[in-house]
Amino acid sequence: MDVIENISSLIEKLSWNLSEEEKEDVINKLQYIKDEDLHLLVQPISKDYWDGAAETVIRLGYPRVKSILPGLLEWIQDINWPGAGEIAVFLLEIGDPMIPYVKDVLNQHSDDEEWVYRIFNDLIDHWNTLQILQIQAELIKISQEKANDLSALRILLTHGIYAKDVVCEIIQRKKDVIAFELKELHDTHPEIDCEALHKEFFNQQPNVIKQFHEHNKERFYICNSISKRQEVLREIEIFTAEFLTS
Repeated sequence: MDVIENISSLIEKLSWNLSEEEKEDVINKLQYIKDEDLHLLVQPISKDYWDGAAETVIRLGYPRVKSILPGLLEWIQDINWPGAGEIAVFLLEIGDPMIPYVKDVLNQHSDDEEWVYRIFNDLIDHWNTLQILQIQAELIKISQEKANDLSALRILLTHGIYAKDVVCEIIQRKKDVIAFELKELHDTHPEIDCEALHKEFFNQQPNVIKQFHEHNKERFYICNSISKRQEVLREIEIFTAEFLTS
């Protein structure tokens, strides 16, 4: 049996139902894994194995796992994934070496709303100003978009990159755009009563709910568009009250 098979067989023993003593033995053996095999520890086999793999990665530590940092950053895309919380703490502790990998995600995947949110929540929100300055351009770009823009503005304000009056102007422009979009949706679809539509939906018998939704698909789409913009306005009001009101 060659080395790669040995490593694979060890990883196959990392399932959640392994006893603590057995798991400790496997993790200790995996400390001798070769650098070219490290990628095998990134979310291996199925979710039953991810907790053990995460513990192994963390035990290996940095800089040993430098080559798989992009894969570990992907691991925190969903905080509900086994091992994701522990990996997030580990990546935060690594500090500065994570900056180029975070920059790459912000530049190439800013439209992945959930992933970028997790990166803000688990990493960027805890960085110091010197670290934040190294992703300044990316934060400014995201602050002009529609996803995670308020998180970016908060960081830019907190670390003194943007003054409060600048953020106020940006926020007002965002509110103006959303207000215009809402007015346009209401003006072009005055016949749609979203509250009545949802009430009618919940009053349907279970066997016809799918048919009702399909028949009213366009109306649901418009109401969903209105609802999303109203939610953004609520988030802006909360942001304003928390960060911009003296």
